Amino acid sequence: MSRTALVLSRFSALGARRSALAYALGALGGLTLMLGVAAWGARLGVFAQPWWVLATWGLVVLLAALAAVLGLRAARGYAPRALAQALEQRGFRQGFLGGLLEPAATGTSADLLAAADEHHARELEARGPALVEELLLPMRKRILAGGALLATGLVVLATARPFTGRPALLFQPGEAWAATRAPVSLTLGATEVERGDSVAVEALARGRQHAILWTRAPGETWKGQGLPLDSLGRARVVLGPLQGDLFLRLTSGGRTSDTLEVKVRMPAFLGTLAVVARYPRYLDLEDEPLPTDGDTIVVPEGTRLEVQGEATAELTTAGWDGGAARVPLDVSGTRFRGSFTPTGARTWTLALATASGDPLAGDTIRLPVVAVPDSGPRVEVPVPGQDTLVPFSLVVPLVVDASDDHGIARVVIESRRISRLGLADPVRTEVLPLPEGARDRVILPYQLDLNRRNLVPGDSLRFTIRALDNAPRPHTGSSREFVLRLPTASEMRDAARTAADEVGRRLDSIAEAGKQLERQTEDLAQERPRETGQQDGNGSNDALSYENAKRAESVAQQQERLLQEAEQVQQALDELQQSAEAAGINDPAFQERLREIQEQLDRALTPELRERLAELQRALQELDPERTREALERLADAQKQLREALERSRELFERAALEGDMANLSKEAEELAQEQQQWSEQARQADSARTAAAERQLAERADSLAAGLQDVAKQMAEQSPERQQAIEQAAQQAQQAAEQMRQAAKSAQQGQRQQAQQQGQQAAKQLQPLSQQLDEQRTSMQGEWKQEVVEALDRVLADASRLAERQLDVNERLRAGEASPQVRAEQGAIQEGVERLMQQMSDAAGKNALVGQQSSTALAAARDEMERAREALNNAAPNTREAGRRSGEAVDALNAAAHSLMRARGQVAGAGSGSGLQEAMEQMQQAAQQQGQIGQQSGGMLPMMGQGGSQMQEALRQLGQRQRAMAERMERLRAGGQVPGAGELADEARELARSLEAGRLDRQTVERQERLFRRMLDAGRTLQGQDEDERQERQSTAATGDSVRIPPALRRSLTDERLRYPTWEELQALSPDERRRVTEYFRRLSGAPRPADTADTPAPSKE
Repeated sequence: MSRTALVLSRFSALGARRSALAYALGALGGLTLMLGVAAWGARLGVFAQPWWVLATWGLVVLLAALAAVLGLRAARGYAPRALAQALEQRGFRQGFLGGLLEPAATGTSADLLAAADEHHARELEARGPALVEELLLPMRKRILAGGALLATGLVVLATARPFTGRPALLFQPGEAWAATRAPVSLTLGATEVERGDSVAVEALARGRQHAILWTRAPGETWKGQGLPLDSLGRARVVLGPLQGDLFLRLTSGGRTSDTLEVKVRMPAFLGTLAVVARYPRYLDLEDEPLPTDGDTIVVPEGTRLEVQGEATAELTTAGWDGGAARVPLDVSGTRFRGSFTPTGARTWTLALATASGDPLAGDTIRLPVVAVPDSGPRVEVPVPGQDTLVPFSLVVPLVVDASDDHGIARVVIESRRISRLGLADPVRTEVLPLPEGARDRVILPYQLDLNRRNLVPGDSLRFTIRALDNAPRPHTGSSREFVLRLPTASEMRDAARTAADEVGRRLDSIAEAGKQLERQTEDLAQERPRETGQQDGNGSNDALSYENAKRAESVAQQQERLLQEAEQVQQALDELQQSAEAAGINDPAFQERLREIQEQLDRALTPELRERLAELQRALQELDPERTREALERLADAQKQLREALERSRELFERAALEGDMANLSKEAEELAQEQQQWSEQARQADSARTAAAERQLAERADSLAAGLQDVAKQMAEQSPERQQAIEQAAQQAQQAAEQMRQAAKSAQQGQRQQAQQQGQQAAKQLQPLSQQLDEQRTSMQGEWKQEVVEALDRVLADASRLAERQLDVNERLRAGEASPQVRAEQGAIQEGVERLMQQMSDAAGKNALVGQQSSTALAAARDEMERAREALNNAAPNTREAGRRSGEAVDALNAAAHSLMRARGQVAGAGSGSGLQEAMEQMQQAAQQQGQIGQQSGGMLPMMGQGGSQMQEALRQLGQRQRAMAERMERLRAGGQVPGAGELADEARELARSLEAGRLDRQTVERQERLFRRMLDAGRTLQGQDEDERQERQSTAATGDSVRIPPALRRSLTDERLRYPTWEELQALSPDERRRVTEYFRRLSGAPRPADTADTPAPSKE
């Protein structure tokens, strides 16, 4: 081989090595990267089935083969001949190197051939390495790329952790091949367990990541549970606690394991148990089953318990274990039965032993039994329940509650009278009737009648209730001893004065609270939300602010509390009236003042006020600011009416309380003088100690009388100093009488009976004139009050007349079209004057009941019309026509107010009492008598209705006219405001009048007249302060056509029959002369005579 061939062979070997290295690195890098990607796919769960291992290795083999083939082909490209051609193309001439690789031709000089070979070899050695390196440059890049690919593959494979977890299967192709054909299987920790135990289950699904464990109980459907598998396809789960047999199977992919069964052994337990109590026969109780849940069982002593039951396993022994005592039971297979009689208090435990020796499952049966011995009856008296006072009917209602563990056989009440001097009468026994049959508990109502027990004020009665049971040897139970005391009239009067003081204080408190609440409500209603932060972008206030909502809510809550307190005051007034009647205070003025105060409160606590409060509460719930503001304004108006009524009630009550105190003290002085005189007459014969004690009690009453007079004198300080001085002198007389009484008691205690009698007589003389003096002072005070009201009405009437004249002048100027500032100012001044008159009328109405609300209503209407007139004038374009119309209606309202004021003044001036309620009562009583006469006449004409004729029709018409006159009389009483319910009576009388005038008279009409007569009598008794007889039997009747009553408010809107003055719109359509005649007609129709003198003449009308 030539030297040139050797150099080329050396260059060819270098190219072959580098080519093999490049393809080997590329093949290894590709294989490593493929294995790393497969490992990551398995790690991430992309490859779930085991075939991914086989697929990966198949790709590895293909890649290795491809790399070998490509490497061999690349190696042939670096053979000597191919390399020589490549070098010739890059720097040698054609054939320079290839010619020496061919065999020498025949005849070629060997020396020349050797010299040429040497020359070419040296030139190839000199230039060849550079050209070969240039030729192998792409192969170097392939080597670098293959190295980089190999490094990347190693990193990917290393980060996938190929030897742990699921990627480890990559290097176990045999295991992967076996996993593709291996079945899934389940392995149980136990095939039989106790009830309530758990069982471990191992699942195997080689080559799988997930499997489903299916379970079901006998008779149920399969329920699946997903199981995550580890790299080996295994999972372990614990099932339980098991209550019954369980079937299991495993599925994964399309493979299913065999179905396995876990059996649950059922324990032995108590199946049934019944315990029946057999009570002793004398108790007459039904046998009954007893609970066995562990609650304590209380049975009468001597009760026998019968037991029977059954277990689920064979039994050997059974019994009740009670600690020191044990009761065996008869056993038969799985059944047991027996009986025993418990004593005392003990817990019995059921002990059962099975033939297998296994204990019974379930809770232990425990039977706590308390055998209670027979006990005595228990007696309580819930009514009255405590020591109390005897009612004036001398009939004490009792409610006796007697109970026994067996039965009540007899109940008696034992009572004895104890006089105020300490003397006791013999015990009296009364048997209370029992319901039929023995009862373990009886509640007996009983009326203890003391009318024949000779009780006098100051005596007491002590009683005890005793009950006997139905035992063979009866036991007795008793209540505590109760004391019933008959109070003295003096004590009741003291209580009435105390109650009156308390009601007065509560009225003051409520009136002051109402005034503050009214101001608070008005301030809140007049507030407007600030521009900043209170409006949205559109400038609207859509929601109520939190602060205003809270304040409004506080107002609503305070108003609710105020209403509740006012209702409580009403109840207190009822109690005060009843106590005053019981104390013998029958003064009509005092009773009628209390009734008027109640009427004032009734008019104040109207449903409208509660409706306003409800509207505010609803607006607050909806957070509506506009509705809340409107509700606050309406509530403020209602609160104003409530405040005015409360203030009138407070002033009326102050006068009523003062009258009541004087009546109380007058009665007390009269009785005290009488009792002192009786004591003086008996002082010589009675026991010294007892007479001394009685005299000391009288002295204490005299001290109390003096103290009461001093209190009244203090109240008189502002009204009349002369009357205050007279009352103080009466108090001094009472105090001196008390001192004389104490001296008499001391003398009687020392046995000086004559001296005690003289001192007692002196005390009686000092007390005797006090009652008459107090009555005279009270009568004088009532006269002054009446005169005060008359003078106030005179002032209001004069002011109303002047204001009416001024208003008429304003009306004429407005009708002439004048809208000057002077007219506006005059209208405002007149309106202010009317408001002052309204305040004066409110003050007068609080002092006399005959001052009705009609005048105040008319003044309020005049004020409102004046306000509307001013609004019509205050516009940019004054509307004098509208203002004139409104001012004209104000004139009419002022005339109506003056007219009603004249009527009220005449009634007050002619009244005989300071309050005017006595006259209202008399008017109602007279009207009731006249209604009774009308009813009697109708009843007499009823049998003659079948005869007919013009005479009968004329008689019915006249009778109807009398009935209509009665309706108008009731209407006037209603307008005056003195008689509650007079409007309803007037409506009923008017309906009866229409029937009679139409010639209709039947039995129903007569019955309606009779009912109207009784209602008028009831109204008279209500004014007088009398109560209906609550014990009188009442019987309802079936409703008829005439029994249907339309409510007055609805009747007014339907029939519009009520007397009213025509409005200015109605009068404006008439001529002046016609308006005058219409006005005069309505004045005469209302029953008020037109005054002749000019001083009391109402203001002229607008004509």
